[in-house]
Amino acid sequence: MKRFVLGTAAAMLSGIAFTSAAQAAPFGHRHALTPYERAVIARSQASLNHLKWRVRADGRMTPRERALVAGAQARHSALVWRLRRS
Repeated sequence: MKRFVLGTAAAMLSGIAFTSAAQAAPFGHRHALTPYERAVIARSQASLNHLKWRVRADGRMTPRERALVAGAQARHSALVWRLRRS
């Protein structure tokens, strides 16, 4: 009986220790974006949306226009990735 009580108490204490360690140093912590970084992302997204609107205006997307949009989307995604992880 003593072993069961001591084992249970030890397991509970180790669980508390692991929980407090996990809260002290969270894995994958991300910082908040600054107002400037949010503005840069918003401006890039607006530019991408305008490009898509211009390309779709005539109702057709040529292969060149499709490549243009894909490149702009890739640049925007890279910008967001870089700013979120800086």
